[in-house]
Amino acid sequence: MAGRTVTREDIQAAAKAYCEATGMIFSEGEDKKIRLIKDSPGDNDPLVWEEAGQLKGSDPEFVMEFREYLNEVLKAKVPPRANANVPARPQDVAPKGGEFDMANWRARQAKTYSVAGKNAPNAFAVSEEANKRRLCTQIMDSGRTKDLVWGHVRVTDPATGQFREDRVSHEKETFVLLKAWEDANSQAKFQKGLIIGIADNSMPELNPDIRIKGMPAQLWLTMQVMRSWSMADRDAVTKAERRAQLKIMNREWRDEGEIVLEQEEERAVQDSMERARA
Repeated sequence: MAGRTVTREDIQAAAKAYCEATGMIFSEGEDKKIRLIKDSPGDNDPLVWEEAGQLKGSDPEFVMEFREYLNEVLKAKVPPRANANVPARPQDVAPKGGEFDMANWRARQAKTYSVAGKNAPNAFAVSEEANKRRLCTQIMDSGRTKDLVWGHVRVTDPATGQFREDRVSHEKETFVLLKAWEDANSQAKFQKGLIIGIADNSMPELNPDIRIKGMPAQLWLTMQVMRSWSMADRDAVTKAERRAQLKIMNREWRDEGEIVLEQEEERAVQDSMERARA
């Protein structure tokens, strides 16, 4: 959809679709900029807006993700090319008025991801099922310190009064290392010779002669990691919500070893929090 003129209404429709998929909400300020909000407004909330007929945003990485939803909106406005010999399929026909087809978009979203050799439902699929069952989600606790973020969520079935809770924590050093190596290995598939060693802090050392998205590779990686850490508290809440929803729906997708390991990690993090408070 490169070069297509984008309207403010297009971005609003894309924001609505994005929020439907992620459970976020959005608001539009007097400056016509749309703020995407996870739980409550914050300084790190991504902003998107229309400028000279193009999508603009406060966070380049988020804009890339958001553009996928915007492209779906733009596609819905363009009727397929006519072919006299082939009848149009219902899914190819744009709704009247060029409105975004939410039902069609939702039907085409990925619903699973692979973990430990098994297919597990992703947050989108679990949220859909929870909405169908009218489950209620409550954030019991969330926050961050310099070195730790956490999210504690309760999911209640109003029909029975039953509830389940889950808590997810991210310790900064571990989170940053995992994210750094994940991103570096992902880029190394396309950039030969990208990873040249391991730094003293166990971070990947990248080739200074390689640039990624217009910046030195090491700077790109640092920005990726710090951007992820700035939103790690939201990630913790989202993961806790998904796990609590699975619990109350009596669906467990981890084997016993995985569950025990996670419980041990949770206890270790809780111990470190208590020591820090002492």
